[in-house]
Amino acid sequence: YLTLAIVALVVVRFLFRELRNRVVRVRTLWIRPGLFAVASVLLLAFAFKVPDVSIAIAALAAIGGAVVGVVTGTLVLRSTTFTPAGLRGAVRAKGNATTVAIWVIAIALRFAARYAFADLGASAAVQYELNLGLVVLVTAAFIVVARGFHRAIDRLAPEQA
Repeated sequence: YLTLAIVALVVVRFLFRELRNRVVRVRTLWIRPGLFAVASVLLLAFAFKVPDVSIAIAALAAIGGAVVGVVTGTLVLRSTTFTPAGLRGAVRAKGNATTVAIWVIAIALRFAARYAFADLGASAAVQYELNLGLVVLVTAAFIVVARGFHRAIDRLAPEQA
């Protein structure tokens, strides 16, 4: 339950951020996707060392997570409004209830998978594979969102302006 409580706190904080009109700068845009990409690569690499983790299942979880992440990121971009921030290399971005729902549904998929695979015993190996899929999902979504934000910055507030 502690893990669930921590996840809930992080998700709630993140979702409130989505609903605020915030300034997004090109110089900090790739920090979060970069950190998650490193975490994804490390989780995939460590899958070879974790006992009872099926590399095939881990790979499928990563591929599935990436596909769902691309869809999630695309939907988030479509529900995000961009306006000039009055700063070079920055825009104002604001999500809405749809943006929040998209993120909640994407994260809820991980918990739904836990119950879907409950007959496998929810072992540490199964949890590792599911968590790998979730981290890759978030990584892919963050990359798609960062690319979209970068395009909005290029359009509304290019750095060379």
